[in-house]
Amino acid sequence: MDCEGPFCYTILLSCTEDKRIISKKDIEGKITNFKHPITAQRVPKIYILKQNEELVYVGYASQSIGTRLGQGIRANGGNGYHGYKWKQTEELQLLVFVFSQQLKGKKNDADKPYILLAEAIEAELVYLIREETGKWPRFQNEIHFNNENLEKAKEIAAEIYLAVGEESKFNVEQPYLATAKVNRQ
Repeated sequence: MDCEGPFCYTILLSCTEDKRIISKKDIEGKITNFKHPITAQRVPKIYILKQNEELVYVGYASQSIGTRLGQGIRANGGNGYHGYKWKQTEELQLLVFVFSQQLKGKKNDADKPYILLAEAIEAELVYLIREETGKWPRFQNEIHFNNENLEKAKEIAAEIYLAVGEESKFNVEQPYLATAKVNRQ
C-alpha cells in the first residue's frame, strides 16, 4: 500500500467551549478548504496534529478528513464519546498521509487487512513519538493496537515520522503536497 504526504494545513478553532468549529484552514497563510486527496472517502489516512512543533495527536480515518475532524470537535459526550482532547486549542498544524488503497466500505471483509495495517501504523507512530520524546502525544486518548504486518507498519511509521520532522523542506509551489513520498507494497 503506497502512502503520499504529508498534506499540510494550519487549522484555527473557535466558538464557545461546548460548540467548537474549525473556523479557518490555511496553507502558507492563504485561506483554503481541504482538498483532494485528504477529502477522499473510503481511503485510509494517518493524520498528525502539531502544536508549536510538538506532535500532540495521531489518528486514523478513512472518511474525508473534514468529516472526521468535525465529528471529534462537535462530540459532547453523547454515546460516551467526548471527542478530541485538543478541541479546546486555538491553532494546530494538520499533516495528513493518504494511502493508495480504495476501500469497498460497509465493513467489507476485503478491507480488513488495509484497515488493520493503517491502524498498526498509527499505533507504531504514537509509540515512536514516545520513544523519541519520552512522552506520549499530549492529546492522545486512544490507539488501535494490533500486530498486523508489524514490520511493515514499523517501517512506514518511521518514514512518516521522518517526513513530519522535515515538512518545512516541502515544495513551496504546492505547499499542501509534500515532496516526500512513502512507498510500500
